[in-house]
Amino acid sequence: MGLRDYLAMTRPVNSFMSGAGAAMALALYEGYRPGSVWPLLLAFATGYLSTAASMLVNDYVDAYVDSLNKPWKPIPSGRVRPVTVRNLGLALATLSVLLNAAAPPLLHVGPGAFVVALAYTLLGLAYSYSRRLWWSHFLVSASTTGPVVYGFALAGAPGGRALFTLVFSIVVFTVTTGREIVKSLQDMEGDRRAGYRTIPIVFGVEAARRGVLAAGLASIPLSWLAYLAGGNVVFLVLITLAASAYLAQCLSVYKNPFDKERLEKARVGMMASMLLGLTAFWASGL
Repeated sequence: MGLRDYLAMTRPVNSFMSGAGAAMALALYEGYRPGSVWPLLLAFATGYLSTAASMLVNDYVDAYVDSLNKPWKPIPSGRVRPVTVRNLGLALATLSVLLNAAAPPLLHVGPGAFVVALAYTLLGLAYSYSRRLWWSHFLVSASTTGPVVYGFALAGAPGGRALFTLVFSIVVFTVTTGREIVKSLQDMEGDRRAGYRTIPIVFGVEAARRGVLAAGLASIPLSWLAYLAGGNVVFLVLITLAASAYLAQCLSVYKNPFDKERLEKARVGMMASMLLGLTAFWASGL
């Protein structure tokens, strides 16, 4: 029951990326000239804590299915106490919301950031407790737009960037949905035994692989729409490369929906493509 296991369950890399994404989004919306470092620290803390909280609660709720799919994880292997994992996750979620509740009078920011932080924190927790249902995949897709929307809200919702934020959020939602379907294909055997009703279990593998392909095909035109909504040339080049790489991974999944090794390679490749897409977003105001 070491501290290292609890820390690992927060997925530090994922949580760091969410925190950095929120901070970079704020910097972008403020023209890369933030008036103070404190809002940037708040953005990072919010993204990090909310993501870490959802990871912990998700592992708590998924303890049984993980014992079938991934028995080496901390809870199924007995290295951590499930109730401690749950309580730690709820504590981090509460801290994230409280920081944003205290921010308006201290940092002279509007209440929008608090509303967004609360909504996305609840969204992350809602996914964990609705994981058995196929539509919960879309809750994950919605939650990954959090850093972009939160940075926009914390910056005071600049009107000139509203359309770009909306379209880019749709891009994020779409590509995350494709990745979520890939993950559900990987875990299908254990999910079925646990009684989970994921997309490939409810609608079939054929529908699932078509869904992944649709996400890949949609990523390029949606990315170009985001460029037209307020991107720059740097954004266009990077987002096109990211969407093209993402489409290549989707095609691999479409051709090999039962090959777990290829599915894992595609999932990792999708993550790399999405990181490049976020880099495009951060550079869109240069």
